[in-house]
Amino acid sequence: SQNIAKSWNMNITECWVDNYLFEGENVSCCVELNVQDEQGRTPLHWAVEQDQLHSCALLLELGADPNILNSAMMGPLHLAVTKKYNHLVESCDKTDANLEGDLGNTPVMLACCTNNCDAIQFLFKHGAKMCIQNKLGHYAIHTVAFAGAKEAMELVLKIGEELGLSTSVHINYLDKSKSTPLHLAVRGGNIEVIKLCIIKGARVDQQQVSCDKSTALHFACTQGALEAVKIMLSSYNKVEDIINIRDGANQTPLHRATLFDHVELVEYLISKEAEIDCIDCNGLSPLLMASRCGAWKTVAFLLSIGADFRIKDKVGCNFLHFVILQPKGLKNLPETSNAVKEMLSDEDVEGCTPLHYACKLGIHDSVKNMLGLNIFVGQKSREKKSALHFAAEYGRINTCKRLLETLTDSKMLNDWDEKGLTPLHLASMAGHTQVVELLLRSGALFQSDYKGWSCLHHAAAEGYTETMKILLAANVKLLDETNEDGNTALHIAAQAGHVSAVMLLLDMGAEISLNNADNSFLHEAVRNEKKDVVNAAIKSFKATSRCPVMDIIEFLPESFKHLLDRCILESDHDANSPDYHIKYDFQWLQAPIQSMKYARADKAIKFQPLAAMNAMVRYNRLELLTHPVSQKYLEMKWYVYGSKVHLLNLAVYLLGLLPLTYLILNLRPKQEVFGNNTSVIMVPISFREVDRVLWHLRINYFTDFSNPADWGAAISSLVFVIPMCFNLENTWQWEAGAFAILTSWIAFLLYFQRFERIGIYVVMFGGIVRTLLCIMILFIFLLLAFGLAFYALMLHQDEFSSISLALAQTFVMTVGELNYQSTFQNAYENGRMAFPGVTYFIFVIFVLLMPILLMNLMIGLAVGDIAEVQRNAELKRIAMQIDLHTALEKKLPYWFLKRVDKPTITIYPNKCKVLLMQALIEGEIQNTVRTRLKLCSRQGGPLERELHKQKNRLKAMSCVLEKQHNLLKLIIQKMEITSEADEYDGPHNPRALKQPTSSSSQKSKWVPLLQAIKAKK
Repeated sequence: SQNIAKSWNMNITECWVDNYLFEGENVSCCVELNVQDEQGRTPLHWAVEQDQLHSCALLLELGADPNILNSAMMGPLHLAVTKKYNHLVESCDKTDANLEGDLGNTPVMLACCTNNCDAIQFLFKHGAKMCIQNKLGHYAIHTVAFAGAKEAMELVLKIGEELGLSTSVHINYLDKSKSTPLHLAVRGGNIEVIKLCIIKGARVDQQQVSCDKSTALHFACTQGALEAVKIMLSSYNKVEDIINIRDGANQTPLHRATLFDHVELVEYLISKEAEIDCIDCNGLSPLLMASRCGAWKTVAFLLSIGADFRIKDKVGCNFLHFVILQPKGLKNLPETSNAVKEMLSDEDVEGCTPLHYACKLGIHDSVKNMLGLNIFVGQKSREKKSALHFAAEYGRINTCKRLLETLTDSKMLNDWDEKGLTPLHLASMAGHTQVVELLLRSGALFQSDYKGWSCLHHAAAEGYTETMKILLAANVKLLDETNEDGNTALHIAAQAGHVSAVMLLLDMGAEISLNNADNSFLHEAVRNEKKDVVNAAIKSFKATSRCPVMDIIEFLPESFKHLLDRCILESDHDANSPDYHIKYDFQWLQAPIQSMKYARADKAIKFQPLAAMNAMVRYNRLELLTHPVSQKYLEMKWYVYGSKVHLLNLAVYLLGLLPLTYLILNLRPKQEVFGNNTSVIMVPISFREVDRVLWHLRINYFTDFSNPADWGAAISSLVFVIPMCFNLENTWQWEAGAFAILTSWIAFLLYFQRFERIGIYVVMFGGIVRTLLCIMILFIFLLLAFGLAFYALMLHQDEFSSISLALAQTFVMTVGELNYQSTFQNAYENGRMAFPGVTYFIFVIFVLLMPILLMNLMIGLAVGDIAEVQRNAELKRIAMQIDLHTALEKKLPYWFLKRVDKPTITIYPNKCKVLLMQALIEGEIQNTVRTRLKLCSRQGGPLERELHKQKNRLKAMSCVLEKQHNLLKLIIQKMEITSEADEYDGPHNPRALKQPTSSSSQKSKWVPLLQAIKAKK
């Protein structure tokens, strides 16, 4: 039937070709001959796979391309060689004999893999090369060695000799990883090929230079290939030359043999005088390596022949340190001498014994076996930690139970390490609740370490609330116990930022005390920038002896804003109802008024009026100063006494300003002109009129250098008034009077800075003036440059006849008064302009730079920076109000402040009086619908609210899953099913281990349960 199929396929191909020729198509066009299917196969691939010799020959004759690769990176020649269709290989003489396919393998390499000697001979006759490497870096000799094709290897070596390549060189060729064919032959595991390599001169001591410097002997010992090892060793007259050869890790073949418990090979190597106690780069002997890998047969054999069990690695571990790492390790050892048992008490460089290792890692069986040998349990490490310390620190509950059962001295239960930590401290520090409960039931004492930290301090520092509940249930006195710094557990939890721990301690009734630095827990949270702790404490705040408001304003202004939000209480009425009101509480903005009385009686008590408001100004907390509570607080003080005192101050100021204005208006001198001379006649004045001006001179103000306008007004007023008192008739005092009236009215304007509506614009004007002064240097130099230029060129104009007049005229021209027709055009038309070309050139530059560019620059600076100016002006205006109230409260009597100061105020925004006041201030009544206040800290954005909902849902789901878990545990107990969890000695708290673990290594707590159910079925 196969012959019939082949004949049928041949007929189909011939018919297709005849039809192709009959239609008159050009046979040289080979597009359809090389068409590929979905797997990348051409008709030639199909013909080779079906072993159709005639079809292949016909397709090649028609021009089919034999070098096309399919999706598996195989060409027709690769397929023919792999399937051993050698008659097809001979027909593919047009194919590239060195065509690279999958992984860069040539047809010769594939022939070597399949031990196809005929194909190898044919390919080398048609140009195949020996020196080509595939992508793995292998030559043909390496490929045939790894494939274990003995006949093909002999043929490759023979062909190499024919090409002039000696067999000794060829058999030791190095590939990309510096491996010889012998390395690959050992990895392939073909004994005959290994023998052939040895016979042909392969070097056994050749090392992989770029890798771990392993020899073929190391490979063979790793694989446990005893026959291969014997063959390689038999090629040496002196076995000691090769038996102890070292690799890159300084390991001998004996190390490799012990690695995978090849005990027969170990026996053979030792019989060939392999060094039994040789050490690698990590200080591991063959016995230590076998113990580390759990090769118990090898361990037993090495101990039986006298291997040195006292050898330690670089960290001081003997072989028993590694034996106990396996649960059944000690039971796998043969009956050992007392000298070996004494090694159970041997220490590593950190002073840890095998028992310490087992307790640390929770290897319950090893602990039980060692305790059965009656070893000393109380031995300590260099850090003075016993086995119970390690077990408690890492949460090994079963190990702790076993150790406590064997303890005969209760002193070990409460023993200290080098830091004064007991096992209870370490378990509390890591949050191992079961271990803490076990130690407390066993009689552990509540001691403090060398720094005064109790177990509750350590649990609070890590935020383990369940552990804290257990400790407080056993000893509630721990709640207010302090360490050497005066910190309670509440201080420690606040410093670390554990909100749940802080709230637990507050709910348990922890006393809010001060530590040695006079800080409460809230101070510590603020200083360490633990915002969540501060916000949580605000919700359930209790007064302390030192208010931490200043620290919150400085470090956590968002938290203080949250605190102020809680000081606003809205009524339950409709927001547009007349009964709707808002209550503002000022308890966090002012100290109790009684503190002023105590401070005046006792100088040791410091009382600073408006301390919170001054702190806001000091730290530029504009968002706090503009908070509704802060604004209402300042409004309350302004309406009660601030505005009255300020208006009184303005009235006193007017007592001096108005007489001064009267003098200026009524004593204006007369000017008489006599030719080119001018005289000024002063009007006489009586002393009574001058006496009223002296009210303007406030002597106490001269100590304040903050207001230049007041200084200028005071000095110029003195210069103006004093000569009149002595009836001196001079004109210069009138000049001083003009300056005095100017500065006095400017100073009077500055007094309005403290008013809410117009004060901000006054302050903004001052800010813009300061900006103008900053660019005056630029303005002065440009003014001087153009003024001097015009003075030199404008000889025909009287306005530029002197330098001062020229500068004055240039300044006037800068603001837009160019007077072009009278100054420039008429002079040019009349021929009176001395230098017309240069004059017009400088005039054009002047117009571009001064009136256009400079003026627009000044306007841009004033307008572009308006937002920052307004913010700074608002801050300064409020700061001036606060300074006024602070100064007044320092001077006002206690009885007055007690009467007018209010701790709270209630506002009815919909009352008639409020609406009328609004109409008087704003000029109209806003008919908008009032809505309730929306405070950010009370009601977050949509995203925050949605996250809060999801958090509550996750908590509910967690509670349900926990209930189901407890229910299934109860069912298992009733069914008497034993799960693997009963034998697990790891920490039950996932936060217990300090080293991070990947998510892939964490197992679900349902796994032991499901396995137990399957085992029951």
